[in-house]
Amino acid sequence: MKHVPAVLYFAALVMQGVRVHAQEYNKLIIHAGDSISHHYSYLFPDFQNAAVEFRDGRSFTYKMNFNLVLCDMQFINKKGDTLAITNGEDIDSIGMDSSSWVYDYQKGYFQIVAAAGPWKLAVYRRTTFEPVQNGGMGESRQSGGVEMINAVSGRQGTLPLVLNQDIFVVRKTSYWLIYYKIGDMESAGKTAFMKLYGGDKKSFDQFVKANKINFNVQGDLEKLFQFCTQSKN
Repeated sequence: MKHVPAVLYFAALVMQGVRVHAQEYNKLIIHAGDSISHHYSYLFPDFQNAAVEFRDGRSFTYKMNFNLVLCDMQFINKKGDTLAITNGEDIDSIGMDSSSWVYDYQKGYFQIVAAAGPWKLAVYRRTTFEPVQNGGMGESRQSGGVEMINAVSGRQGTLPLVLNQDIFVVRKTSYWLIYYKIGDMESAGKTAFMKLYGGDKKSFDQFVKANKINFNVQGDLEKLFQFCTQSKN
């Protein structure tokens, strides 16, 4: 199986990207008669050795990668098949590449990209599938409902394998500060970072200005997280 790097995938297919506070939207179209599986892309160029820790104390190593279209973790079994994890609620953490992952039963996977004691900076990715309706002058627009077809298993339930209509695939990437546990979190905006910092507003604002911190850029948020937690280690 050939895995297309995420950067190349979205450079080729993104129709629209909208950045808002501490999150970003990406949108692409998959046409009727095509299969969602033909457009799979992954966070890492190849499946990585991942250490999986279960809540009951068991641990295993699998070849894993994060599917950016389904926004779900996948692994390669002994037969060489690529499968989705179906018991994510039993997983305590996944260590893969230079980051770790935690699972929330209601939301899915959070990628931990920086940590200091109980504080963590996390990336959360979520995908929705929405049918396309043709508007005036032939342009495409989104409709309200979802009427989809055939079946590949994903976090959102049954998803179409082969489509009978054009669909938008809309992915939202958002950034979160987790304080002590997965349920204790806040959107990683300026207010949340200032709270994490706990110092004077002037020095905080000076750092943000001097480093041109963009709250929609992961690298900038990692730099700001390090600044805010340097005295907490």
